[in-house]
Amino acid sequence: MNTKNFRFHMPVAVHYGVGIAHNMTGRIRGERVMIVCDPFLYQSGVAEKLGGALEGKTVSYFSGIEPNPSTVSVDACAEAARAARAETVIGVGGGSAMDVAKVVACLVTNGGSIYDYYAGGTKRFGPRAVKLILIPTTAGTGSEVTNVGVYTNPRAGVKMPFVTDEFWADEALIDPEMTYSLPPAVTASTGMDAFCHAIEAYWNKESQPMCDFLAMGALKTILENIKAAYDHPDDTAARGAMITAALVAGVAFSQTRTTGIHAVSFPLTTEFHASHGAACSITLPAFIRAAKQGAAEKLRVLAGYLGYADAGALADGVEALMRSMKMPVRLRELGVREADIPHIAEVGLTAAIIQLTPAEMNQETVEALLRSIL
Repeated sequence: MNTKNFRFHMPVAVHYGVGIAHNMTGRIRGERVMIVCDPFLYQSGVAEKLGGALEGKTVSYFSGIEPNPSTVSVDACAEAARAARAETVIGVGGGSAMDVAKVVACLVTNGGSIYDYYAGGTKRFGPRAVKLILIPTTAGTGSEVTNVGVYTNPRAGVKMPFVTDEFWADEALIDPEMTYSLPPAVTASTGMDAFCHAIEAYWNKESQPMCDFLAMGALKTILENIKAAYDHPDDTAARGAMITAALVAGVAFSQTRTTGIHAVSFPLTTEFHASHGAACSITLPAFIRAAKQGAAEKLRVLAGYLGYADAGALADGVEALMRSMKMPVRLRELGVREADIPHIAEVGLTAAIIQLTPAEMNQETVEALLRSIL
């Protein structure tokens, strides 16, 4: 076990309970609330049901959030939140809605555009005056307990992370009831995203003992429950286990960040329009095999803990699990061609997190990894 000095800081107050999302009036700061969500959650009435339960509060909504949210959507949401004079911002949904809520809660009082603070901007956020509450509706992203937001920057044509301590939420409400209606495909995609978060925290060059314990527990829980949640969407025990595992994986990678899996996923989402979970998990088995280069002992321990003979068997088992949930396991299933490989590798290598992978990451090695799953 790694015994080097380490720091662990996760200031989000986490509350877990069935139905907790519909009983949060006492958690609201001020009288004016903005709920940030995706179009489906608004059109289906989920967001308005949450807002309607906020007795005595003035609630406004912003639902113009697309997958892999753009900086354009961020600025539009911030303008709406400032116009509403929001005192509490609630992000409801998957990672996209929660990531937008994070930066919008900062922009309400800091002013300006996201570009003033991100992607070359020179300003820094001052202390966030607006309360931020995050409510996940998928069991995957872990965004509710991280200080990271990821946004698609149309000016540069890339998806880029933004890290600041002002993105830590005041409270995260973990309500498994919010995931009961997830369709099987989303259950699989988001669940495997959580698996990626956990394993990337575990093998990360910045890993530390607390994250290792959290990651191992999350990985085991996901393997024991994801197929049940996929096959039987009404299995409330499996749903509760999955949203808990996603939360724990989020806490783990909030300390380490992610690695090559997520770095390579960025061009797969922005240019090949894969869902985030599919873009990450498609390279997962290949990265497990590659990570043996620098984390052989850790992977041996992990494989045994998860019930596999070795890291190779773990990689094979993960791929079989993905196939059983009808997830893509070859890049060609996303429309990637041989000619696209050098560009995907080049873009992935621009993300600093790729160098946290416990293996040599350069143009040659990343291209070889991608070709192995073409």
